[in-house]
Amino acid sequence: MKPTLEVPVDSIAGAIMAAPFADRLELCDDLSSEGWTPIMELVREARAATGASLVVMIRPRLQGAITAMTVAGFTATPQIVDASIREIELAAAAGAHSVAIGLLTADGFVDMDACGKLADVARTAGLEVAFLRTFDLLTDRRRGMLDLSTLCMKRVVTAGVLGWDASASTLEQRIAVLAEDARNAEDFAISGKCVVEIIPGGGVRATNARDFMQVSPHLHASCRRGGKINCDELEELKIQMTLAITSPMK
Repeated sequence: MKPTLEVPVDSIAGAIMAAPFADRLELCDDLSSEGWTPIMELVREARAATGASLVVMIRPRLQGAITAMTVAGFTATPQIVDASIREIELAAAAGAHSVAIGLLTADGFVDMDACGKLADVARTAGLEVAFLRTFDLLTDRRRGMLDLSTLCMKRVVTAGVLGWDASASTLEQRIAVLAEDARNAEDFAISGKCVVEIIPGGGVRATNARDFMQVSPHLHASCRRGGKINCDELEELKIQMTLAITSPMK
């Protein structure tokens, strides 16, 4: 399977820098706060300036929005669902190829009703649908994978941690969690649900890419230093991803 690299960016300059290395760009606003829905001008400019597939983060920044990376920060409300629908429609019109959503219930499960509505709107507009790293906030990861498979999510970004802080777990612990996620995804696919691609993300670098690719050939990495895209790191990451396929670890 061909390895793919998804790179989050929050500016057209970042998109242009990352595009030669990225198979897919995740467009968002303000990566310093983990990202929000971008302005649609960024989507249009990235579509015109790059050849990468474009996924748009859908996380409305409404007045009074909770900024913490907690379940409360991603709990669905009627206002958030309505705003998300509008943003998905705008993203499609601006030239996006897919959207990433991640609404939860107050008790930490995938909000099947809200996410189902958003997925229907996106697919009607011809977009693929992915799930954000809010997967790491779920109360039950196996049930969460079943929910994503039921919703036919194309992929999910996850750091393989229980919570948001990827540094709270060792690399070995994260690989073990991701491997369990992959087994769950395969189990549900075999039982007739949709196949969900696992996309390791959160602290992915050239130095650990081959470790993460023991679980999945697809990675999500920002490769930023000092708040800016580091092209040397991106280039080395792509080299390591290729080596992981041609000369796998034993």
